Amino acid sequence: MKSLFAAANLLVLVSLACAVPEGAQESGGSGGNGLKPAPDLVLDRVDGNGQLALSDHKGKVVLVDLWATWCAPCIAELPTLQKMAERFGPDDFLMLGVVLESGDADEIRAFVEDKGIHYPQVIGVDGTKESFGPFLGYPTKYLIDREGRVVKRYFGAVGDGLGSDIEGLIETGRLAKEPTS
Repeated sequence: MKSLFAAANLLVLVSLACAVPEGAQESGGSGGNGLKPAPDLVLDRVDGNGQLALSDHKGKVVLVDLWATWCAPCIAELPTLQKMAERFGPDDFLMLGVVLESGDADEIRAFVEDKGIHYPQVIGVDGTKESFGPFLGYPTKYLIDREGRVVKRYFGAVGDGLGSDIEGLIETGRLAKEPTS
């Protein structure tokens, strides 16, 4: 009986580990059909400089990264996200980290400083991770177009592949792989 119970537990763990493949993506397209508005998050900044409202950045392409300081794939991807924040600059693009389940502001601030992350970070509260829809795990990223609509969701560490989608939205208002009908 013990071995049956152990086998069942192992099956559950393997299923959970495989539920969110690395770099998985979902796209709603950017043609206006089926796109839902991004939630109007208003959260405290990690640096202590007040709050950041997502709606204040309408008109920019925004990448929201939901992450935690204890999440290895999240941490591994931070330098790539920092490079994207620098590459696309603040005029047309906002790279926004939403830190969840990671301690108080002082702990998070020290962690972010230690990792050399300079793009805006806010502290998520109860309901933040579900505000975009069903939440499956860390890291999860949401790409938002200039009109404030979620056009793509990324599960797991995606890396440099995000750059072409961001660039496409900034330059043409469309995802890079989207047909130009």
